Amino acid sequence: MSFKTLDATAVVRKNSLAFIETMFVLNEARRPLVMVTDEAEAATLAGIDIDRCINPEDRSGWYTARHSLIHDDLPAQVSYTSGTEGKPKGILLTYANLADAASRIIDEMQMTAEIREYVGVPATFSFGMARYRAVSAVGGQTYMPTRGFDPLELSRMLAAGQVNALSAVPTLLRILLDAPGLIGAEGGQLRWMEIGSQHMTADEKRRIRQMFPNARIVQHYGLTEASRSTFLQVSDAPEDLLTSVGQPVGRSEIGLGPDGRIRIRGPHVAKSRIDADGLHDLQDAQGWLQTNDLGHMRDGHLFFDGRADDLINCGGVKISPDQLEEQIRTGLEPGTQIAVAKVPDAQRGDGILVAVRGDAAQVAPVRDRAIAALHGMGVAAGSALHVTAVGAIPVTGTGKVQRRVLADQFLSQQPAAPDRAPAKATEIRDVLSLFRREFVGQTITPEDSFESLGGDSLLYIQFSLSFEQRFGPLPDDWAKLSVSQLQQGLGQAQKTAWRRLESATLTRAFFIVCIVALHTNAFVYSKNWGAAYFLVLLAGYSVARFQLPEIIRSGSVKTLRGTIRYVAIPTVLMVAFLQVATHRFEILPLLLISNYLDPHQLKGFLLYFVEFYVQILVIMAILFSIAKVREMFRLRPMLSAIGLLLTAAALDQVIEFFWNGDYNYHRSPWNYAWIFALGVVLATAKDGRTRLFAMVVATVAILMKWGMTSAGFYVAGGCVMVLFVQSLVVPAPVKVLVAEIAGASLFIYLTHYVMISVVRKIFGVEKPWLALISSLIVGVVLSHLYAWSSRKFVNTIDRLRGVSRTNALPRSPA
Repeated sequence: MSFKTLDATAVVRKNSLAFIETMFVLNEARRPLVMVTDEAEAATLAGIDIDRCINPEDRSGWYTARHSLIHDDLPAQVSYTSGTEGKPKGILLTYANLADAASRIIDEMQMTAEIREYVGVPATFSFGMARYRAVSAVGGQTYMPTRGFDPLELSRMLAAGQVNALSAVPTLLRILLDAPGLIGAEGGQLRWMEIGSQHMTADEKRRIRQMFPNARIVQHYGLTEASRSTFLQVSDAPEDLLTSVGQPVGRSEIGLGPDGRIRIRGPHVAKSRIDADGLHDLQDAQGWLQTNDLGHMRDGHLFFDGRADDLINCGGVKISPDQLEEQIRTGLEPGTQIAVAKVPDAQRGDGILVAVRGDAAQVAPVRDRAIAALHGMGVAAGSALHVTAVGAIPVTGTGKVQRRVLADQFLSQQPAAPDRAPAKATEIRDVLSLFRREFVGQTITPEDSFESLGGDSLLYIQFSLSFEQRFGPLPDDWAKLSVSQLQQGLGQAQKTAWRRLESATLTRAFFIVCIVALHTNAFVYSKNWGAAYFLVLLAGYSVARFQLPEIIRSGSVKTLRGTIRYVAIPTVLMVAFLQVATHRFEILPLLLISNYLDPHQLKGFLLYFVEFYVQILVIMAILFSIAKVREMFRLRPMLSAIGLLLTAAALDQVIEFFWNGDYNYHRSPWNYAWIFALGVVLATAKDGRTRLFAMVVATVAILMKWGMTSAGFYVAGGCVMVLFVQSLVVPAPVKVLVAEIAGASLFIYLTHYVMISVVRKIFGVEKPWLALISSLIVGVVLSHLYAWSSRKFVNTIDRLRGVSRTNALPRSPA
């Protein structure tokens, strides 16, 4: 091959089934491709003429198509990596290179069409795409997890017989090793595993094969230029060879240069790199690729001794210190002296040390720039990032930074990590203990998130308040972040007296105040009402936003069952208390079904709103228990939400035709199910186009219900807030006040009729504003009292049963 420029198609990196399909389509058309971050990067590639840039859609799940390997010696793709000088290198790989690597792993793992693999590595990584290529070639099936590698999902799928193979890098496997109970006996179901090229100790490999005793486990060593150069059969390797990275198979060869650097030769080795000047040979005259990795051979096996350069391998992502330094410096004051080095990290292999010459005051801005620069490289380093101030940066006589000396100096100054006493059940000293306190009765692991634990909108408000009071502002989309990620992010946000108040929280507080004000006669927000409908809309919004992703992922509606319990238990307790206090005993209110009765025939207080709300949640739990329904929402969320809305509206009309609900003021679940479904539609809208569509749907539905009335304007305004404003920045005390009211909305509703009666009895006349304010205060106090008593109850039961729900976060290295 010889050409000045390469004609190719750019593909935006995206861990998506559509990305995989695009790769295979271009391969089969023999169209060279290059993976890019975005279209802007595609326009800057040296030596490559891009005809178009494909941005695949987001899609996950099973990939079942079969694609044969292509052995043509033609350009297939350009993969960019970083050299020791920090400049990206475009490695030109041929179809023959890719096919040879795939063929050898297929033979080494003895893969068959029975393989059903959980691919824990993003398809945008060469290792990840290589797994899809190899499994597809043998006619097997691959599963792309929706939210990345999830140990609990893996365990469930193993138990159900849905998967029998796994591909992962050591960083991910260490999560399993730190919590072996996550896999347990289900590990025996695994038949195949490939481990990516990253350092693992012999003990880690030993424990992995104990965890998966029936699996054929293979670890490879390689580079972008020479993928899968050696293989180690971890599953049956003798003890003295477990520390090796295996041996070459097929036509691949391994050699060592005079300086101990590893050399590689074979049909899988790339011949060229490409830049603005055209192609440049990577191989010497004998076909050897010279690497910067150090190693030695014993009994035909290669032992990796580290990198000859200073490249950082953080969780499988290779980072050039020079390139990182350059990115950090762009946002610092001119003349600021920094240096980057690698330090050991138990979780990610290599940690990142950034040293700045000066005093401690310079650490914060350097840390901010380092986090931003790493994010741009696709790295969320968390606790693996260390920023420190030094008096001087060690350099050689020629001015080159002595990175190893710098790292040794830093490590020598770190104190040993002290042993920490177990935290009391009620003590909040880190993010994990806060999760344990708020999610009463659940066992929490560092990999759990608010979303995966099934938190609902009320708990969302309560949790965010508790977090921000203790740790400061929460990051955007925090509900999707794991306990570990939230813990690692502590201290990274700037301290401020302002807080982000979500529109859903603001509107919840506003409309519960409107309802209580209407009942206390403090003020009439609308002659047409509408507040109760909007709170039901927020309930649907909450289910779709926080709980539906976990329901789809896990196939379980336990999160909805938890919400039903949270709403039903205090309601039943309140009904029982009121019946005892007033000596009016009725069974149907205790069963939460008195909303179907004529309200004039009931003796006690009416809590119909909570009753039909619980009934709607029960219906939704039944609906989402159906696998086909979950699959429809996974594949076509907006279309499914619209279908739910139309179905709910049609059912309301049909039922009302046969069963006129005028007698109970239509206080039935089918009369409110459509607005719940509209909330699902709003939560499904993720971008500008779908938000506009959702607003059109909401406007039509609101006009059909209320017309041009004040209630219609209130509800439509709330929809606009939730869809387009989403959050406001307010002073912290304002956020606390609004969030306390919103978080206590259930208890405010349950107690406000009682407070109206109490105020009337004390003063002999109605005191609307006093009744309103006292209802809000008592509701907030009772919500905290109920949460406290629930925790005490569960902790007492756990002690009696001898159950411990404590799961410590992995400690950061000293």
